[in-house]
Amino acid sequence: MSISVISSITLLILISFCVAPKKMHLFEIMFNWLVVWLLIHPLSWIIYVNLMWLKVSTKLVDFWTYAFDRLILIPLLIIIFFEISLRFERKTAKFITLTVAIFILMMDEYALIQMGVLLKLNWNIYYSFIEKAFILLVSYFLWTKFRRKFF
Repeated sequence: MSISVISSITLLILISFCVAPKKMHLFEIMFNWLVVWLLIHPLSWIIYVNLMWLKVSTKLVDFWTYAFDRLILIPLLIIIFFEISLRFERKTAKFITLTVAIFILMMDEYALIQMGVLLKLNWNIYYSFIEKAFILLVSYFLWTKFRRKFF
C-alpha cells in the first residue's frame, strides 16, 4: 500500500515537472539531483542507524518505499522548489519558498511515519526540521555557486 501511494505521488509530480517550462539548465538539474543524493543518504543513515531517532521498517516493501522516496521524490521536490525560487526576484519570496519546501519535506517524512515505513524511536519534530533545513540549504548554496560559476 505504501509503495503505491509514494509511487503515485512521485509519478504525478514527475509528469508535472517534465511538462512545465523550466528556467534551470539540464546540467543544473543533474547537479542538484546528485548533491541531494550525496547529502541525504549519509545524513539519513547516520540519523536512523547511529542516533536511532527513526528506524526503517523491516518489511521489504517498506524498505523499497523508503528507498524510492529518498532516491526520487525528495530530490525531485527540492529541484522543483529551486525552480520556483528562480521565478522570484525578492529575497523574501525566495526565503518563503525555501521555508515552505522544508515544511513539505517534513510532511513527507511524517507521512512515511504514519504509513509505517519509518518507526519512531527518539524522533522529535525539531530534529526533522534541522535535517531537512540542512539538506535544503546546503544544496541551495552549492547550487547558487554552481550557477554563478557556469551560467
